[in-house]
Amino acid sequence: MNLRDAAYNVVHDYPGGAQSLAPRLGKGSTYLSAEVAGMGTAKLGLLDAEKITQLTGDRRILVAFATNCGQMLVPLPDASALPNDDCMMRLADSAREFGELCKEVAGDLVDGEINDNELGRIDKECGQLIASVHALRESLAARNQAAKAARLKRVA
Repeated sequence: MNLRDAAYNVVHDYPGGAQSLAPRLGKGSTYLSAEVAGMGTAKLGLLDAEKITQLTGDRRILVAFATNCGQMLVPLPDASALPNDDCMMRLADSAREFGELCKEVAGDLVDGEINDNELGRIDKECGQLIASVHALRESLAARNQAAKAARLKRVA
């Protein structure tokens, strides 16, 4: 995925294009267009790319960057919508455990083999992931039961 193409398209697909977006970045539209087109010596900076992503809500620059670096994006839940929510905390814990498992497996596969010690560490990470997913499931089941009880109370 071409990062420059992603930036160009994000800017020019924005309603009003570069002319509308540039003032929000404190730039001239001609200069912003040159930056995303890679014309002359103009270069789009990392902080500007972040600001464009935040202002437009368009994640194509971020996705291109991550893909080109062999990574993927996982959207974070909006924790502010559910402060101290047990289900969201369990979901975040499960995501963290999955990341730890991926890190362990990827590191162990570097030489193309899995030795006994590596397999033991992978088993440990698998167990921690399974435990966190189970805790998430229990939290969601509790939420389900609470909702059923609340519905029954309203009907009665």
